[in-house]
Formats: sequence, C-alpha cells, structure tokens
Amino acid sequence: MGRRALTAEETSVLAIIQQGYGPQNDSDRVFFTESDEAAIFVKASDGTSPMMANLSNLAALRRDGTIPNDDELKKWLRL
Repeated sequence: MGRRALTAEETSVLAIIQQGYGPQNDSDRVFFTESDEAAIFVKASDGTSPMMANLSNLAALRRDGTIPNDDELKKWLRL
C-alpha cells in the first residue's frame, strides 16, 4: 500500500505513543494496511515491540467518544 499523510487525529495518537514509548516511533515507522489504515509496530526503548497500534482505529475511537481522553488512550496503549 502507498503512503499518505497521517490525519491530525492519527498524528495525535502517534504523539501519545512517542511520549510513552519514545521518539523512535516516528511517522517513518508507520505503515498502511490494504484498507488504508495507518498502523505502527510500537518499539519500546529497550528494543522490544510490545504491540501493534492501529492509529486509524484508535483515532476513530477517540472521535466517537469510546476513548474519551488521553488518559484513557494511554490505558489502551498500556502506558
């Protein structure tokens, strides 16, 4: 799948990931699924990969209120 610019909401989710797991989780590590969803294999500072985060899905959950705030998003991201 080709690359596209991240939406503002996806960028916001990525920023929370960077705050919690480190700046190595930058937009260059984001990939796009066949359905054009932005995702990233999160890399912790110790080199492990604790999860794959679907930025598009998490952004949609923020938008519809399922994830109401950053503190709740951090729980979803295990931060």
